[in-house]
Amino acid sequence: MNDLNQRFQDFKEKIAPSFDFATRYLCIQNTHVYLLFLSSLTDSKLLSYLVESVVITASHDVELTVYPAAVEKTADENKAIIAILSGQCVLLCENSDAYYIIETRQYPSRTTAEPEVERSVRGSHDGFVENFLLNVGLVRRRVRDPKLKCILRQGGKKTHCDIAYMYIEDLVDVDVLDDFTSRLSLLDDAEILNERNLVEELYGKTLNPYPHVRYSERPDVCATHLLQGYLLVFVDNSPSIIILPTTFFEQIKQVEEYTQTTLVAFFTRIIRIIGILFSLYLLPLWVALMMDQNPTMLKIPIQEVRLFAFAIQVLLADIAVEWIRQSLIHTPSILSSIMSFIAVFLLGDMAISLGAYSEEILIMVAACNIGNLLTPSYELSMANKVFRIMSTMITLVLGSPGFCISVVIHISILLSTKTIKYPYLYPFIPFSYKECKRLLFGTPIHLSKHKKSP
Repeated sequence: MNDLNQRFQDFKEKIAPSFDFATRYLCIQNTHVYLLFLSSLTDSKLLSYLVESVVITASHDVELTVYPAAVEKTADENKAIIAILSGQCVLLCENSDAYYIIETRQYPSRTTAEPEVERSVRGSHDGFVENFLLNVGLVRRRVRDPKLKCILRQGGKKTHCDIAYMYIEDLVDVDVLDDFTSRLSLLDDAEILNERNLVEELYGKTLNPYPHVRYSERPDVCATHLLQGYLLVFVDNSPSIIILPTTFFEQIKQVEEYTQTTLVAFFTRIIRIIGILFSLYLLPLWVALMMDQNPTMLKIPIQEVRLFAFAIQVLLADIAVEWIRQSLIHTPSILSSIMSFIAVFLLGDMAISLGAYSEEILIMVAACNIGNLLTPSYELSMANKVFRIMSTMITLVLGSPGFCISVVIHISILLSTKTIKYPYLYPFIPFSYKECKRLLFGTPIHLSKHKKSP
């Protein structure tokens, strides 16, 4: 008993004093046991079952048994400490030097709901939350393959954040998997707090605004990509799941493509791609035409262009829309009606009558921003907006040659954007007829060219 008390005191001293660090001492039929756990991360009902199992087995002269939770035996004290800080319970037993780690985690979590940025008319309406255990369950509910693997790692010396990656063994791209695991093994000194932090640690920081991975908060989207051989990465405390690898055209896919007929899905894809191209090139192209005194498709008479005033009007209108977008994100719902009045004053007839910008400028800026809203990937839409503003500024200075230069720069940056395996503009550069057909028309998800699971 003295040895058990000494082990308990030594163990307790290594954890900073906290109000939610709880201990329970049990002595039944000369069997002495300590239970150590965090009350804020532990399921109290499961703990009561755990204590009941210890009492029943010890009082009936049966070898000490813990149920119904999963138990792991370890001799590593640091591993036991991290287990407690992760919400598990550690049992110290007399006449045993081992630490028994018992699964009792119950993380605080909100209810699943459809993601705000990935809504759909058809399909499921559930979404990931900040509890990565629940997120894994949402995907497993859809893919019940015995070869579905989910491997757990921890990253960070202080955070010890849970990182899980999931793939189907006979479908995953081996090169992508090997590259990811090798990069993940080098994260011992990195502190991981969220999925974006993990991506930066894995692939480095860069000035290129285009995303190197795809994020999704929809379980059906992740399950579909699993069946297509992709790799999923779950990060605790984050509702966004990382999908590897990705390309530019992978980022513009939408979940409704899998819930519509072939013709309707093809139509929506084409309309979406045109809208995304408009969000990138319509405004700088129109500016180039204005600089060269050419009539536009709107047939609005063009007067003599004063370069400085015209540049200020175009940039102010585009930036004003971005101000409104950012303010709506941070505005409480009770004040959203006030924001609508402000938007009317900023972009309405009053601003036009005061000469802030013309009707044609507002129409072009509105069309470009609708294209941004059409883009399913939030990260991709923001990157496109950055390049649109940069392209517009170059065009304002150099005219039509500036527009051509900005397009060449943009395509060059897309071609130089590094992903794990595939070029960023694949399947158009390099061209693949089979993949282009799948991108435009879609194909059923099947495993005919893979070894099927038993």
